[in-house]
Amino acid sequence: MIPGSVQFKKYSKYAYQYQHDVLTRGVCVEACRKLVENLRDQQRFWQPEFDVEFKYIINDWLLPNIQQYRSQYGDLLNICQNYRIQSAYNLTVFSEIEHCATNATSSRNLDFWDVLYYTLIVLLFTLAVASSVYDAKLATDHNHYRTPLGSKTDSVLTCFSLRRNLNRLTIKLQTNALQQDLRFLDAIRVLTMTTITISHVGIGVGMTTSQNPEVFERMSAMPGVQMFLSLVPFQVDIFFAISGLLLAVHFVKYTEGKRFSVGHFWMAVVNRFLRSLPLYALVMLFSVSVYDQLQVSPSAYKIMPMVRTICRDKWWINALFLNNYYRPEEQCLIHTWYLAADFQLFIFGMAIMMILWRYPNLMKPIFYILLVLGMALPMLNIYFYSMDAVMLITNKGNAFQLWYDRWFTLSYQATETHCLSYFGGMFVGFMYHEMQKNDLLLAKSKLYKTLQYFVFPALVAFCLPAPLFHQYSFAKPSLWMSFYAGVHRLVVTSFLVVGFLLLMFAERDSFFGRLRSSKLLENAFYRVLGRLSFGFYLIHMSVMKIVYGNQHEAQRISFPLVIVVFTSVTLITYVLALVAYIFVEKPFDIIFKHLLGGGSSGKRHQEREGANNNVVTLDNNLNRVDSKL
Repeated sequence: MIPGSVQFKKYSKYAYQYQHDVLTRGVCVEACRKLVENLRDQQRFWQPEFDVEFKYIINDWLLPNIQQYRSQYGDLLNICQNYRIQSAYNLTVFSEIEHCATNATSSRNLDFWDVLYYTLIVLLFTLAVASSVYDAKLATDHNHYRTPLGSKTDSVLTCFSLRRNLNRLTIKLQTNALQQDLRFLDAIRVLTMTTITISHVGIGVGMTTSQNPEVFERMSAMPGVQMFLSLVPFQVDIFFAISGLLLAVHFVKYTEGKRFSVGHFWMAVVNRFLRSLPLYALVMLFSVSVYDQLQVSPSAYKIMPMVRTICRDKWWINALFLNNYYRPEEQCLIHTWYLAADFQLFIFGMAIMMILWRYPNLMKPIFYILLVLGMALPMLNIYFYSMDAVMLITNKGNAFQLWYDRWFTLSYQATETHCLSYFGGMFVGFMYHEMQKNDLLLAKSKLYKTLQYFVFPALVAFCLPAPLFHQYSFAKPSLWMSFYAGVHRLVVTSFLVVGFLLLMFAERDSFFGRLRSSKLLENAFYRVLGRLSFGFYLIHMSVMKIVYGNQHEAQRISFPLVIVVFTSVTLITYVLALVAYIFVEKPFDIIFKHLLGGGSSGKRHQEREGANNNVVTLDNNLNRVDSKL
């Protein structure tokens, strides 16, 4: 840590810049001991601690035995580093130990969580083998593994069958109007997941040690890059919109002609909670057990061993889907804030759907209320937390995996920030059913025709001011920035709503009609990857950190490096997501369907299982919505 000066503040004041007065160094204690022993005036190079106005070091609770190491080696390294920096650059530094690697810490003994993880892996493999053997004994023809079984008992006993689950992944479902109209969502989901992975790989560059960090800083300083990065935080809103859309579509279809019952609400919430949990729990168990043993690079201490410590302390917050609000800094599996926000919006969305089921005449006023709430809540968040109008993806925040980035922890992760996108998706879902009754409804809407031409230019227009937020520190809290944030959310949601409606209802011969039915958006490739998207999302960040955790400290940031990391992460994660789907996700999906669906047998069960299979591409993915409420 270098005492503040005008020179360093000049090169650290902008959001896109690194904190240039903070240096991270790997130091050999023995080499420092020999150097200090040969110094005549050791105390001249000892620098006392000074006040710092920003976050520069990880909180002590994440650093095992750190007080012992600071007491044992603190003064030695302070003198050593100060001598080296003064000799080379004529600068004075104060050194503070953040991590210490010794022969004793290079390996550790197995503990309870390690044993539990390995035991579960063996158990899942054993169940898969036993289930596959039992399924093979039931086989009577070549189509056996594609045919729903006739009894509930056989269905449960074969739920871990490898061949049957592989067929469930690849099978082309029976086509009905609903599935045909929404098949493009698989492609949207996969393409969005790809762009999110690219973004996370880019953020990962800032988390790791490299020889030329200035390359990333120079790129971040480009106005064009800053404009593009202003769109990155809205990628996840596509998932929120899809969730809202599927909820509304399936709910309206399911409740058509049925009597109102509050029990459907609780059944849907329990169903959603349970079906999201098995794979989530296994990934968390991996994080608290063997995950840290996959680290090779000493500089990866921030991104692997500390996640193990965090998850052991905070796993229950994730399990309750509260991690985007309760203790949101230093998160266990940081990307799972989305699962928490999506689950919370699902509960709220279900409550709205129940009200509309009971009082259908309230649809118009309720959607007006949702529109106002969707704009007002992000505005209030921005104002009361004194935030900038847009999230700035900064090198300062990336250095700590966004753990201590206020915009990320208090605003970006907050459910209210993304609720308008979810409500927009619900609106599209209702419009889908209204269009089945009156296919001229959109054609008659002047507002819809106007939005078709203006939403994309408006979206681009909101990217243009992004460099201003990087260059200037506006006074906060600010009413104008709060209003800007609310309108920005409205523009993004309008873009998503119009985009979905165009892909759903555009004339067959129009550009969007041809795009919808083209191989670009509808093919078996997207169908399979779409079904793996939930597992991919859960796993990809752990894989990315392992890849970065095995990079050499002498690596240099370059475009080929980013491409190699992205390709490696994508391929490895999809392989692991495939394994997770076959061994965990699909088996427990079937078990919970039977547990929550009540008993049935014979032909009735076969028909119901076949119906459930027909909606798997819509409800068994990152946006989990069940047609069976």
